[in-house]
Amino acid sequence: MAFLLVIVLIFIVFLVRIAYIMMEGKEGAKDYDDPVVAEDVIRGTIRDSEGRILASQVSQWALYFRLTQIDDMEALAQLVSPYIGMSVDEILTQVSSYNTYALVRRRIDASTASALQAAIDEAGVQDQVVLEKQSVRSYPSLFHAAQMIGFTNAEGVGSEGIEYSYDDILSPYPGLDEDVTYGDDISLTVDLDVQYLVDVQVQEVAIEHSPSYIMAMVADARTGEVLAASSWPWYDLNWYNISSDEERLNRNVAFSYEPGSVFKVFTLAAAMEEGVDTDTIFYCDGSEDFMVNGSTFTINCHSPHGQVDARQMISRSCNGAIASWVLQLSDETFLSYLKDFGFGVRPDVKLGAVSAGWIAPVGSWSNRTKATMAFGQELNVTAFQVVQAATAIANDGVLMPLQVIDRIVDHDGNIVEEPQSQGRQVTSPATASAILSYMETAVEEGTARKAAVDGVRVAAKTGTAQLINEETGSYEDGPTLASTLAIVPADDPQYIIYFAVCAPTGGTVWGEDIAAPAAGNVIRGLVSQGRLHSAGQRTIQLN
Repeated sequence: MAFLLVIVLIFIVFLVRIAYIMMEGKEGAKDYDDPVVAEDVIRGTIRDSEGRILASQVSQWALYFRLTQIDDMEALAQLVSPYIGMSVDEILTQVSSYNTYALVRRRIDASTASALQAAIDEAGVQDQVVLEKQSVRSYPSLFHAAQMIGFTNAEGVGSEGIEYSYDDILSPYPGLDEDVTYGDDISLTVDLDVQYLVDVQVQEVAIEHSPSYIMAMVADARTGEVLAASSWPWYDLNWYNISSDEERLNRNVAFSYEPGSVFKVFTLAAAMEEGVDTDTIFYCDGSEDFMVNGSTFTINCHSPHGQVDARQMISRSCNGAIASWVLQLSDETFLSYLKDFGFGVRPDVKLGAVSAGWIAPVGSWSNRTKATMAFGQELNVTAFQVVQAATAIANDGVLMPLQVIDRIVDHDGNIVEEPQSQGRQVTSPATASAILSYMETAVEEGTARKAAVDGVRVAAKTGTAQLINEETGSYEDGPTLASTLAIVPADDPQYIIYFAVCAPTGGTVWGEDIAAPAAGNVIRGLVSQGRLHSAGQRTIQLN
């Protein structure tokens, strides 16, 4: 009995203690208000370098049917059909996959939505139809620079391109103590006027030669700013949901390939930097045998070139000559120069799936690998890398990393970030100047004659690469890649232009016939826009 009494007393004391703690806590409690979090986040705008809108948030309307409220589906479809650009049959097919609430059409503009609402009200079918206002992403540039810009998905999340890579900047988390949070705006280096020039030529090449794909770029030779980037086939960003994987692929950065003879300008630079005598005449009879480590192999040219020095090698595009010079370099030295030019190295640019290209380790090279790489085979590069490497030829040997962001500003117009490329010396000014001169000769009297433009000193190198057939593993039945790299004006470079066309069909497959004229037409467009003039004093930043 005494034991039970003790237990009861202990329990009472425990309850009193709990009550005291609770009362003490209540008296000492402080008022706490939940933080105010923004109810809405407005995604930032993407613009070109001149301030023209490439992507922005706009209000549009979506049309829905309340299926359980509709008495005459066909009559309702006939009512809305003239306003939404869909036939009655298309509307009936669209709603047939829904049970109660059917999406009929997205992206209806304000004026159309107003007229449609008036028709709905007049017909007295407000209970059957819903016009819902939505904030959506609009892309007024349509397909221009589509793969670079990218798009947002149905949830408003960046899915590709700049929209994906800078999603957290364009659309940040809701802020505290504000009604609306605004994302930062991004200005690209792309100039829509230059982009249009390039896309017109891409379209003409596509129509005339029916290739599998086309890559084309224009960059500022002095700063590395990408002014235009086209990857064909393309698609309308506003209707990304009906695009294919092939159309959405940004081939300029994501696709690697064997570049062909355009690559000779970079391998020649390596040979010249290492003191190889490229002025001594090489005699090309169209087929040259070389011996490496006791093994003999043959390098062929399209036709005999006769006596060839460095200038004529570029002008006539002689495989034998460039192979003979590069074979005088050690494997490690040659690879080092290729890496210095940025090949086999992933470019530092935020554009989603950016490829490093591919160069095999030296230990796996065959006896002929180095000779073959000299004219752009047995290695893979990207269009982005080719244009970036060309900045060294245009800039007295200083390579300028390519950039696609001009500036990032907040909602109040304050600059958040303004990237500046830092150049690095990869060849001597003398080597870069000499190669630029050789490329100019190629336009005057060599394979790049169709890139010539009256009144402009054009330097260019063409290429026609035989690509491997991945199904057969053979070059013999593989497609070709026709390309041209141009630098203008040759006496004081301002622009780098590059076209690469894969698997062209028709009467010609040569870079000089397909890509060179396209580059020449872009140069003419730059002249007509008043963009080609003396660049004046240039300032190059070095690390």
